[in-house]
Amino acid sequence: MKLTDKELEIMSVLWVNKAPMTATEIIEDSNNRTWKESSIYILLNTLIKKGAVVLTQHKFTITNHARAYTPAISSEEYAVLCVENVRQTGIHVDTQILIKHLLKAEAEEG
Repeated sequence: MKLTDKELEIMSVLWVNKAPMTATEIIEDSNNRTWKESSIYILLNTLIKKGAVVLTQHKFTITNHARAYTPAISSEEYAVLCVENVRQTGIHVDTQILIKHLLKAEAEEG
């Protein structure tokens, strides 16, 4: 599974919020979005087809109801898929060295 930058923006919002969200809620929580508001349903449907997002429930409001979406994979699971995609290109990735570099980068950030 490979996600586009726009799809990753939506996934980031869903990963941070950890609760089912409607398209409107995703738009409201997207600070630096690069996609048009009118594209949200196309992007969500693509994420569903890719298996990254699931339609989990309907949220009811006073005036209507809306579909709510939840990530089907965690950000960590997606990171593993990214490493696997690199391996499929023939590039050898030593998992222990990768973890060492990730821990080092995390320590430098915090």
